[in-house]
Amino acid sequence: MAKQVTEHEDFKKSPDSLNSDAIELSNVSDLIFEQRARWLKIRSLVTAVRERIPAPVDHMGCHVLPENVLKLHSIASQNLQVLLSLLLSSQTKDQNTFAAMQAFRAYFEPDEITPIGILATDESTIDQLIRGVGFHVKKAGYIKKIAGLLFNELKGQIPNSLPELIKLPGIGPKMGILYLQNARPYPGSDQLKNQNDDSFGLAVDTHILRLSQQWRLVTLPSHSSVATMTPELARAQLEQIVPREQWKEANPLLVGFGQTVCGARSKRCSDCDVSGTGLCSADQLNTTSAKRKIKQESLKIKDIEDLHVVKKEINHADQIVVHGRSLRPRKKKK
Repeated sequence: MAKQVTEHEDFKKSPDSLNSDAIELSNVSDLIFEQRARWLKIRSLVTAVRERIPAPVDHMGCHVLPENVLKLHSIASQNLQVLLSLLLSSQTKDQNTFAAMQAFRAYFEPDEITPIGILATDESTIDQLIRGVGFHVKKAGYIKKIAGLLFNELKGQIPNSLPELIKLPGIGPKMGILYLQNARPYPGSDQLKNQNDDSFGLAVDTHILRLSQQWRLVTLPSHSSVATMTPELARAQLEQIVPREQWKEANPLLVGFGQTVCGARSKRCSDCDVSGTGLCSADQLNTTSAKRKIKQESLKIKDIEDLHVVKKEINHADQIVVHGRSLRPRKKKK
C-alpha cells in the first residue's frame, strides 16, 4: 500500500531525481507536484542570477555571522547576537541591521555581549546604539526583556524550539526559524542537535512573501478568513512545495534576489533569468507598462509633429484641434 504523505512530509530524493521512477506520484497531489516542478525551475534560474549579482544578505545576513563575524566569541554570546540581529532586522535593511549590531558589539568591547551586560545598560543607551533600525525604541525594550528572561529564567540559554522561541518579546516565526537554523549547540547540551537537517521550517519574510505570489507558487485559499496572503499562510504552502533540504538555503537565496533584482518598487527584468519564461506574473505587468509608455511617447511625438505643421497657420485660426485638444492662438498685446 502506498505510504500516506502528511501535510509537511517531503521527498527524501534530491531535486535531480524528481522525475525518477522511484517517486510515487500517487502519493502527491497533482497541484503540489506541478508547483514543486515550478519551484525547481525558478530556483535554478534565480540561483544563476544570484551568482552574477551579490546582495547585502550574502555578507550581512544572520547566516554568516557565526562563521565570519563571531567565530572568536563564546557559543552563548554568538547565539545571543544571532537572535538580537534577527530582532533588529524586522522592517530594516540588512545594512542598517549590520551597522547597529556593530555599534552594539563595540559598546561592550572588550567584553562579550551577555544578558547580564545588557541588564546593566540603560534602555536609553541601547536605543541610541540601535537607532538606525526601524522601531528602535520598541526593540530596545525587547532586548532588555529578553536579557532579563535569559538571566532570571532560562539559565542563559535561548530556547531550542519554535513554540518557545516565539514566546520571547519581539520574536516571530520567521526570526525563530532563522535562529534555529543558524545557532550553535551550547557546550554540554543536546540543543539543536538536529539542526543540519534544516527541518525547522522555511522562513518567509516580505521579499519571499511577495516573490512567491508573483511567481504563483502560493495562492490565498478560497476559504481563508483573511483578505490577503500572510507569511504564515505562504510558509505552510511553500513547505509542501520546496524540498525540505532546500528550506534553509531558500531564505538568503530569495531575500538577496528581492534586495537586488526584483524589488517591490523597482524590477530589473533585463537582469532576471525568470523574466520571459512565463513563470512570473510581473512579465505581463511590465509588458503592459512598457506598451503604455511607448504609446504615450508616440502621442507626444505626434503632437509635436502636428503642432509643427500648423505652426504657420495658427495665427490665422480661431481654433485648432490636435488629438481632441483645443488650441487657441494667443492674442497679441496692443
